[in-house]
Amino acid sequence: MPAKPSGEVKTRTIKNMRKNGDIYILERQTLYDPVKKQTKIISSKLVSKIPKGMEAPVKTRYKTSHNVKVRNPSGQIIASRTRVGMMDILEHIGAESGIDDGIYVGTDIGTAQKIISIARYLLASNGQTLPGIIAWQFSHQLPYESGITEDIYHDLFARVGQDETLQQSYFANRCATIKDKAILAYDSTTVSTYSENQIEARYGYNKDDDGLKTIKYLALYSIETRQPVAFTKQPGNLPDVITIGNALKQLSVLGLGDAEIVTDNGYHSEHNLSEFFIAGFDFITLVKTSLKWVKAEIDAHAHDIESITNACPFDTATRGITIARMRDYVKARKYASRKSGTQKGDEEVFRRRTYLHLYFNAARKTEQDSYFDESLFALRSQIIEGANIGELSKAAQNKVVKYLRISRRGGVVRVSFDDAACRAAKKYHGYFALASNNEKNTFECFRKYRKRETIESFFESMKRCADGSRVRVWGSDTLRGRMFVQFIALCYYEYLSDKIRSMKATLGQKNGDAKHDIAKTLKLEKKLKTWLENTPIYGVLQWFDTVEGVKVSSALTTKRWSTEITERDALFLDRLGVSLSN
Repeated sequence: MPAKPSGEVKTRTIKNMRKNGDIYILERQTLYDPVKKQTKIISSKLVSKIPKGMEAPVKTRYKTSHNVKVRNPSGQIIASRTRVGMMDILEHIGAESGIDDGIYVGTDIGTAQKIISIARYLLASNGQTLPGIIAWQFSHQLPYESGITEDIYHDLFARVGQDETLQQSYFANRCATIKDKAILAYDSTTVSTYSENQIEARYGYNKDDDGLKTIKYLALYSIETRQPVAFTKQPGNLPDVITIGNALKQLSVLGLGDAEIVTDNGYHSEHNLSEFFIAGFDFITLVKTSLKWVKAEIDAHAHDIESITNACPFDTATRGITIARMRDYVKARKYASRKSGTQKGDEEVFRRRTYLHLYFNAARKTEQDSYFDESLFALRSQIIEGANIGELSKAAQNKVVKYLRISRRGGVVRVSFDDAACRAAKKYHGYFALASNNEKNTFECFRKYRKRETIESFFESMKRCADGSRVRVWGSDTLRGRMFVQFIALCYYEYLSDKIRSMKATLGQKNGDAKHDIAKTLKLEKKLKTWLENTPIYGVLQWFDTVEGVKVSSALTTKRWSTEITERDALFLDRLGVSLSN
């Protein structure tokens, strides 16, 4: 018979190899759970480490609170040193942006401090994996001063992932910072995973094209304030086009019922346009030129569209016109009506004015023509070399049927092009179209849609700067909690990025102030601008991470000071509004 569990907490020492070659020595306490028949970790504490290339362990510095006054009756010198430059910048951003307040009002202080601490670590470390925070926090002051361990952040993710009130209240807080009418980009990306424990991980469209199962991450992003305002996740096999309804419901609850939504053609459908009209939202969406009603308008107005008279003022290579049309849409009845004899769910037709914006770009046409020709020549070569058509992708097989003519004579395969079909396919190259229910101006609509591309940069930042390219946790709720903390880190990143963009726009420019408009000041500002234009956000933060704060106490006095900085660095901090700890 197996031995009965003792029910005692067992303590053992384990070694954990780090990426940099260091070995962390952890003191871990475990307890066997007879119900679940598994051993669970109660606590894990870093006690020492073996630096790379060494054999003997060295002690790690004990994490103490920076706010605790140390009594020193003996007169012995007591000193501490921490890196303050980068952390002061992040603390300032969290306070000025309202990001930290948005967390504090939605949960208890301890949970809020943990969320903010991990978010700052992700941004400060450029998305390093979370186990690195265990040693990193010894030299960087964080809001949660008791120290972050693996147990703490895993437990935090699970609890936050289940706390929908916290998440939605934070989203509402971010929405409230948008003063004018919100213009929101709505789009998705995919997160790949090898995990079999994530029930939402499914095979579908994979934007990284790595052949793995994915989880879909959808975000609402304010293209005017350059801030993410909300996100959600869904199974990876669900198409984008079916997600609009829930997004509109969420925006209504968050207080953005009059927002204008900007999407690409992955979200266009007649049903979604009806949803926009019924919910009362304005929209701009990219529509396919292959749609019959769009092609008919292009055919009727091609000459006007391509005219130089209709060139875009901020992109003269693009020409465009706008056509207003009354179109029929369909909606399902919410309630039955005795008067009309209709039942709940019956479809009703309603008419609304839709603005169709048509654009043409000659360079875009040349590029699309070239890609089309190259793909056909590649297919032709494959077939001549003996490729089995049935083994090609469905898209390739369709191209073969539409645009190639294959004949065999004497064992020789001959492949020619169907010129008429090729010309017909290229007819609409260079054209693209936007549909809107509110935006009448051709190029204002184009400007707003082009700004939608900022959400693509946001997704790139999520994967590169917040460790968002992989799942790394088990369980759907735990993943949701982890994504929420990453979302906070991205709010920091986007706010700091926008502050630096605004700063660069004014540096080196005269503003009419005689004290400012002197040669020395303008030269220094231009020097700062050159540095910012050539340094990524992570590089800027790391540059200031060398600024250390030193505190020394004796029986007579306590003094603090920080590392000296250059005039250029001082100018940056001044423009940002940051005062270094001293």
